[in-house]
Amino acid sequence: MKIFSKVLSWIFLPLLTPVYAVAIAMYVESWEADFYQGESLFSLDPRAKEFFMYLFTSFSFLAPALTVLFLQTRGSVSSVMMEKRTERIVPSIMVVLFGISLLTILLFKVPEFLPGARFIFGLSLGSLISVIVCTILTFRWKVSLHATGMGILTGFLYMYYSKMLIFPLWILILAFIASGIVMSARMYLKLHTLTQLVVGFAIGFTGLVLGIKFFFAYY
Repeated sequence: MKIFSKVLSWIFLPLLTPVYAVAIAMYVESWEADFYQGESLFSLDPRAKEFFMYLFTSFSFLAPALTVLFLQTRGSVSSVMMEKRTERIVPSIMVVLFGISLLTILLFKVPEFLPGARFIFGLSLGSLISVIVCTILTFRWKVSLHATGMGILTGFLYMYYSKMLIFPLWILILAFIASGIVMSARMYLKLHTLTQLVVGFAIGFTGLVLGIKFFFAYY
């Protein structure tokens, strides 16, 4: 059980969940009622999909991961999982900076009329909001970043599929189930309390809801 919990922790690294979210939306079939498919990421041109995958993989995962590895070689963090609260502050700040960079590039490079653009912007903004809140809390309290990541993934899929007429409901259900399993694994490893997990998930889920609602209301 301990090995299984650790494997889950690696598969669902918080840095990977935005990448999973955009990949699922773009490559798993989903259609909206509108003939023009103005919000369907599945209908995007393959080149646009590759562009988004490149951006999210680079700024949400690779850049932060390399930063953590660099800090580990310098002895600033004891492990890439950053189990100590104080070790998370600098990496979290760097993730915020990478998130701002990603959102800036998207807003300047992606036309607003591109199918699903508001969901892409919302995913970036919602993730950024979640990381900022977690970073602030980290100065005083250890919130679960894994739970936040699962909240980001589930919140995005919930908001995205709410706009689709045809979509795989089982994926959304699986996302909620996976969130519960990952959170249980983190608690089994005695790395977080139930409160830290619930708060983390709520931050990620709420951040995504607010991020997407913002672009649908004002963009």
